[in-house]
Amino acid sequence: MSWKSWVTQICFVSLLIIKASYSVEFEISVPREPQLAIVGQYVVLDCSFPVGKAWDLDNSVITWQRGLEVIHSFYHGQDQLDRQSSHYTNRTSLYHSEMKRGNASLRLDRTNLGDKGDYTCSVSTLLGSKTKTFALKLAAYYPEPHLKFTASPRDVELLLTSQGGYPRPSVHWLDDNGDDVTNNTVTNISEDTQGLYTVFSTLNLQGQFNETITFVLKNKALGQEIRREITLHSANERSSVEKGRISGDNKKRWTILVPIVTFVLLLFVLLMPALRNYVPWPSEKPSPV
Repeated sequence: MSWKSWVTQICFVSLLIIKASYSVEFEISVPREPQLAIVGQYVVLDCSFPVGKAWDLDNSVITWQRGLEVIHSFYHGQDQLDRQSSHYTNRTSLYHSEMKRGNASLRLDRTNLGDKGDYTCSVSTLLGSKTKTFALKLAAYYPEPHLKFTASPRDVELLLTSQGGYPRPSVHWLDDNGDDVTNNTVTNISEDTQGLYTVFSTLNLQGQFNETITFVLKNKALGQEIRREITLHSANERSSVEKGRISGDNKKRWTILVPIVTFVLLLFVLLMPALRNYVPWPSEKPSPV
């Protein structure tokens, strides 16, 4: 092999090495796992890129998309929102002051269930171009369940409701021994116009009883678990449910007591003028001369 062929091969290999090192150098980073957002709150969709010494704002392009839907675009040194989807109007922003440090993250405000899906971050600078996609999931906490009960001499019906959570929860009822009695309950889960779920779970107990029933609701997406104990008593064929005996829930007790105390104080204030008219008040003693 002639020396010219050797030089040609060496140059070719060198170019391959330089190109490979160049492409490896420009690599954007996005979440490897699906990112989770809470309905109604903001979320920052992470995306970063290398800047090196050749960073130039005017020659940088950042684009966020969901499929063919344009979420946010940046080029010529400023936001370009002419092609932005109306679904994202006034809800997106980039961190302009941090772009020189390689931050292409997108802030999405007032999230809703319509935002879930696959998001693509595209970055193009003087160093190169790269595009990566990751998933965004949405979830919503279930609020404190509301207890409603109906009692008769023969049975007690317990109804627990919780409205506005996502995704669908798991619901269980446990007896005094911790055994699952969910098969003896009726649970309905409905979806509202926003896609959030409302849980209605009913347990009916017959005969005489003296035990504690536990209601358990789990939202696995958020690691949320609501566990509430309800103590029941039955004696001489008369049944009752002790209101406020929901363990770990002082708010429930205050919800019952505060209105009563407020009513008594208000009644006392209203009756004060009448009491002054009909009950003689002791006159003040004259001061000694």
